Formats: sequence, structure tokens, C-alpha cells
Amino acid sequence: MKQMVFDFFKLLHLEPVEIRKGVWQVQADDDLMKELDGWRAQGRLLQFTFDKKAAEMYGADLICPGSYRLHSIVQVIRRQGILSQAHIPHQYFHEPSIRKKVLSGLGAEGRAYVVNCSLPYAQYLQFEILVEEKGLQKKESIHTVMVDLSSGRVLKFAFPYHLLRDGGVGIEAIRKRKLGFKQAFLRATEHLQEIIEATDHTWAREATDKLTLEEAKLREFFQGNSDSNEYRAKEDEIKQRLAPTLTMDALRSALLLIPLYQYRLVVVPTRGKEQSKTLTYDPVSNWYLQDLDQITGDSPDRTSTHH
Repeated sequence: MKQMVFDFFKLLHLEPVEIRKGVWQVQADDDLMKELDGWRAQGRLLQFTFDKKAAEMYGADLICPGSYRLHSIVQVIRRQGILSQAHIPHQYFHEPSIRKKVLSGLGAEGRAYVVNCSLPYAQYLQFEILVEEKGLQKKESIHTVMVDLSSGRVLKFAFPYHLLRDGGVGIEAIRKRKLGFKQAFLRATEHLQEIIEATDHTWAREATDKLTLEEAKLREFFQGNSDSNEYRAKEDEIKQRLAPTLTMDALRSALLLIPLYQYRLVVVPTRGKEQSKTLTYDPVSNWYLQDLDQITGDSPDRTSTHH
């Protein structure tokens, strides 16, 4: 959340200044304040903090899950482009080191030679997903999830955002994807669901207990006359107000084009005939892609090819 807020101001070419511990200020002009607070708002020195005590002590805008200021920033972001695009150039990686790594990995099969090397791009789809847990209170959180469209894998390591550059590449260089955008979003939400299932569910239990209590009171009030329209309307209202719900909404997404190194190889075994093999290497995740349906490789270490 903090990173998103500072990235938001950075994209506006604004640099918040920490005027006291945990409290920042930034000069927001009329246009920005109108976007944040409506057409009547005027430019001002905007002070904000992520700490509730600091907000009360200094009168700064509180930015936290469910706060007005966080909501207003998110709404401005949502009104921007829904899908953006960026890429990592091939020259950011050292191809001779990658070639050496690929050939050394085939040493057990015999001698291997590179016939040619091509430089396609894989497609990753990054989602910024708003998760809302609604019980007796509402809790919101924003999660970044990256899905490899060629394999369907959800990336579980820190992505090298500092290598990204604006824009795309020629369509002829882009590797065919296996997943569509909707399928990728389902993979992303399934991943978040697994994370949430492993966390504390007290909020859901408390809401369920309250719902059960209110439904019992309702039945007692109507003395068993549960067939009436009034009873059903009251029951629906209670469920809508108290039933625990979990919702996920994609705020923004970005199509990231990641450099691949595709080698056409000839492998000469110690016994038998020579074989041709195509091997594609992803230097960002340190994975070897045999084809779109099969992926092999070591656990990502991502230490041997960055230069």
C-alpha cells in the first residue's frame, strides 16, 4: 500500500517530503485535488500518514485500508488506463553466460552445439487486485500478482521492476500465450484465495455468529410465521448486512514482455545418433521452457545471468 502511494506521486512528478517521523507532505495543485476530492477542491499542501496516532496528533490525512484518502487515490488510479505495457530489453542480460549455462546443463547427455539463437519475448500479466473482507467491519488490501501467460504459473519471487522499460516490441517477436486474460485472472484469484485461507478467519466467524443470533431473534419475533413476505424481506436484509463476504476486483493490469533465449541445439550422445533439440530459457525466472505445455528447470536462483 505504501509503495503504491509513493509510486502514485512519483508518476505525477511529485516527491513527498517527510516533515516529521511518519508524516509526509506534498504540494498538490488544483488539478490533482479536483481529481482526489471533487471539482470544488483547490490546490493545497497535502499532508498524509499511514499511522492513526500520527494522523490524530498532526491532522494529517490517514492512509490505511478503508480510509477516505486511500479510496480517493485508488479511484484516481482506476480512472487511468486499465491495461499498460512494458518490456525488459534482451541486452540487459549477458547472452554468452546464458549460452554457457544452457550447454553445461546438457553435459550429461553428451556434447551439445548451438545451431542458432533467437530472441523472442514471453508474456507476463501483472494484476493489482483489491481484496475486500466484509464482516462486522470491512477490511481492504491491495495485492500484486504476476501470472506467466505461457505456462499459467503464478510468480512467487520478487520481480525485477527496475529493468522494465516503457512500451512493447514487435508482435512477431512475442511468444504465443497459453492463457487468456480471464484465465490468468482466475489463476491470480486462486492464488490469493490460498493465501487468505491460511490467515486468521476470526472476522468471518464473528460475522457468522452475529448473523445466527440475529436470525434467531427474527424467528422469535415472527413466532414461526416465516412464510410472510415481511419475514423474508427482513431475513434478506440481515444476510446482506451481516453475512461474511470476500470479493476480489482487478484495479489495473500490465502486460510485461520478458526476454527469452531460444536455442536450436544439436546433441551428440556418447552412443547413438545425434539429436536436434529446441530449448528456451527465461532468465527472469530461471526456467527452461521445452514447449507451451511442459516446463522444466531448477528452483529459481536468478543469480547467474544478471549483469
